[in-house]
Amino acid sequence: MFFYKIHKNLIHNESFTYLDFYSFTFLFATAFSKEDLVPVQEINPKPLIIKKVGHNKLIAEVTWDGTLENDNVPVRTKFRCFSDAVTVKGPKHALFGDRKVNFEIKVHKKNVNVKCRYGVQDGSTFIKRIRFQT
Repeated sequence: MFFYKIHKNLIHNESFTYLDFYSFTFLFATAFSKEDLVPVQEINPKPLIIKKVGHNKLIAEVTWDGTLENDNVPVRTKFRCFSDAVTVKGPKHALFGDRKVNFEIKVHKKNVNVKCRYGVQDGSTFIKRIRFQT
């Protein structure tokens, strides 16, 4: 009962209506004001796909997407493995608009765990690390 009386007094209080008016005005002004957004140039990696295309050959497909990049901007791509069980043909150079590049991986030894690093470089960069078994 006590809380009901306090609530009833607040509703009929004149300062409460001013608070409502100022809150509504603030919310209206902020909801319809124009924001100044800062443009961000960014490259986002997509999941790496490795396909087996022969007895001792793999194809690694590096794909990406991004914002505020022209499609004709050149990008440098790298794919490097830290094992003598495989060799990688590269580096490949592509345009941002291609959104993918393929690397040929030749397998020399079977059943070996291989660690690799790949990425795309231009104004912004991403580098990823993977492991797989030959």
